Amino acid sequence: MALVSGVWRWVVLLLPLFLLGMANVAGQPEHSLPPAVHILEADDRIYRLAADGGYESIVQVFAWRDIEPTRDEWHWQQPDFAVQAADYYGLGLIIRLDHPPEWALKLTEDDGISPIDVDAYADFVATVARRYRGQVQGYIVWNEPNLSREWAGRPPDPAAYTALLCRAHSALKAADPGATVVSAGLAPTNGGDGALDDRLFLREMVGAGAGACLDALGAHAYGFGHPPTDPRGAHDGLNLARLMDLREIVEAKGGSATPVWITELGWTTDGAGAHAWHTVSAEQQADYLAGAWQYIRREWPWVRVATVWNLSRGLPSTDEMAGYSLLDRNGSPKPAYHVLADLFAADRDDALDHWIEHKWAAARRTEELEIPILAADAIVHLGDNQ
Repeated sequence: MALVSGVWRWVVLLLPLFLLGMANVAGQPEHSLPPAVHILEADDRIYRLAADGGYESIVQVFAWRDIEPTRDEWHWQQPDFAVQAADYYGLGLIIRLDHPPEWALKLTEDDGISPIDVDAYADFVATVARRYRGQVQGYIVWNEPNLSREWAGRPPDPAAYTALLCRAHSALKAADPGATVVSAGLAPTNGGDGALDDRLFLREMVGAGAGACLDALGAHAYGFGHPPTDPRGAHDGLNLARLMDLREIVEAKGGSATPVWITELGWTTDGAGAHAWHTVSAEQQADYLAGAWQYIRREWPWVRVATVWNLSRGLPSTDEMAGYSLLDRNGSPKPAYHVLADLFAADRDDALDHWIEHKWAAARRTEELEIPILAADAIVHLGDNQ
């Protein structure tokens, strides 16, 4: 009984670490991929759905324009709630820092190449990091800067974004030394009006020194209506395998050790307007997301975070983000929500079985040893009697 109790004592002590994906024992898949989901609003029901769906982390936007609408005027209600809710539901928190306020935009290019006040942004991210130091898993610096609509209407500029990233990296590390700084996920695009091919953008970023200013490469991985096994280069590279192009660019510049964080991964059931051809059925969305998850775990060990895009409700039907949600227009879970929840639970159960088997094997080996507890002539005194 002493042996059994000892084994289960270790189970109780180490199980929480295991469930956070930190165990690494014989028989467990080498590539751990803790589930994450991107949410759009700080809403208690959404946080609860994320936890119930088996996600370990969430990505939450911390909009600069909402937190500091006027310079040095800070509004912390929403981010405070997000941090507290994530902690309450046992979710890791990854925050995306973008959406600049009007006062931080430059109306002319006379004073620099960036349309964003870089000094003001560095102050913003540092203030956020100081407030939530030790409570944030990762800081994502901006979003899709290879699109002009995400770059204050200006033409995308890899060098300018890299300058912003490097200033933010320094500010975040000074405010929260344990911070993981993640570069902005780039929009997968072959170019066009107001857009720069993400592969070209990344190549120029790396050339401008971005590799020294990030701990993880942020990436947006979309299926564009095609299954996750669609071959690399098919459909003009507009598929999940496009991520391999980005990885290759980083590796070519000596970044083979740089992990990739997928901060958006998705298929839409309701492609809007020009994106109508991206549409898949609700059942396909479920199959493709589950298939992508399994494929990434098996084939891409350099991906350390994969974030499903998205878990939201109440978006207008014309909003292109709505079709990607794991919830339908009424806020009820789509098939993908349930399929992924079952997949994550099965992964945890399988790995837990391996972990317990490993522990019991170690215990059986211990049974074969002779371990003296007390010598035969030892005298044990109880109480105060001598």
